[in-house]
Amino acid sequence: MKRNAVIAALTAVAVIGGGAAAVAVSSGDDAPATASPADRVSLVSGQESTAPADRDDDRDDQRDAKDDDRDDRRDDAKDDQDDQDDQRDDKGAAADPGNVTVAQAIAAALNHTSGTVLSADLDDDGDRRWEVEVATGGSTVHEIDVDSTTGKVVRTETDRDEDDAAAELKAVQGAKVSARDAVAAVDATVTSVEFDDGHWEVEAGETDWTVPLDTPRASREG
Repeated sequence: MKRNAVIAALTAVAVIGGGAAAVAVSSGDDAPATASPADRVSLVSGQESTAPADRDDDRDDQRDAKDDDRDDRRDDAKDDQDDQDDQRDDKGAAADPGNVTVAQAIAAALNHTSGTVLSADLDDDGDRRWEVEVATGGSTVHEIDVDSTTGKVVRTETDRDEDDAAAELKAVQGAKVSARDAVAAVDATVTSVEFDDGHWEVEAGETDWTVPLDTPRASREG
């Protein structure tokens, strides 16, 4: 009877004190034992409460992680777009010769400087110019730039020590097929023609062709 009274009193103290109180432990006699602070429990939920500061830190960490993921996705998308733009620029420079064809650029270059054409190539650095190499004798080669929009010669440069120019000139001068003949043999928009390794190499878009020096017949490479 005395023990029950003690337990009831301790329970009342726990309720009045806000939920955390010493728990009376019966050991078989009437002397109550007081629980240590570590054994105190919440009478409301039965679990230890999480500090508000810890919850705030967790929310901040989750928010930072989401921001980082969003930034990474944005950077990846920008890199992909830049790569696509670069590829479009590279293809566009080679695929769009402007209003002037390679045959017209060759004619303009020869009208400016009489000689033998060794190559004609559409510049892909954004200037939209045809670069025509005209050999005039020995190792002298003139590089003549023709505007691909107007067809006018816009720049010339002379190199009197061009490597292998004399041998190339000799081979091309004695050939039945000229650079213009090689271009005409390809039924496509040509962006480059060049004498190399005993034949003409012609590029049209992403396709390469070879034309021999003795007959204007194009063969697709590969």
